[in-house]
Parts: sequence; C-alpha cells; structure tokens
Amino acid sequence: MEKSEKIFSGLAIDVRLIKKYLESNGIKCYADNSNASANNSKWAGNGFDPRIDLMVDETQASKARQLVEEFLNTKAE
Repeated sequence: MEKSEKIFSGLAIDVRLIKKYLESNGIKCYADNSNASANNSKWAGNGFDPRIDLMVDETQASKARQLVEEFLNTKAE
C-alpha cells in the first residue's frame, strides 16, 4: 500500500469481521495494533488499550468507509 488511512478503530473481534467484509468486497486492508506493539509487554503506555486500527490504501478509503457504515448498520438491525 502506498499511503494508508485509518477507516475504523475497535475491538479485535469487530476489526476482524469488518476486515473480512471489506476483503470480500475487493478492498485490501490490514489491522494495525500499534498500541500493543509500542512496547514488548503488549500494554500501552497509560494502561491496556484494546483498540485496533483498520487501515486501507488511501485510494480505497472512501469506498471502504461506505462499506464499514453499511456493515455496521446491518449489524445493528
């Protein structure tokens, strides 16, 4: 990916589901757990932060955001 953009941040289970949904719709993405990887102990500086960022190429960010919104609206029903 040239330049990545964060399109979602949440718990690992939600990120995994959304990642799978995006990939099934042709969007390449990856999970970035920089909060945990900031140090070797897997704990963020001010305590544990369970959020994981979902990243996509900036050229696909607009479509990816639409799909995330669609997924979350479907999940809420």
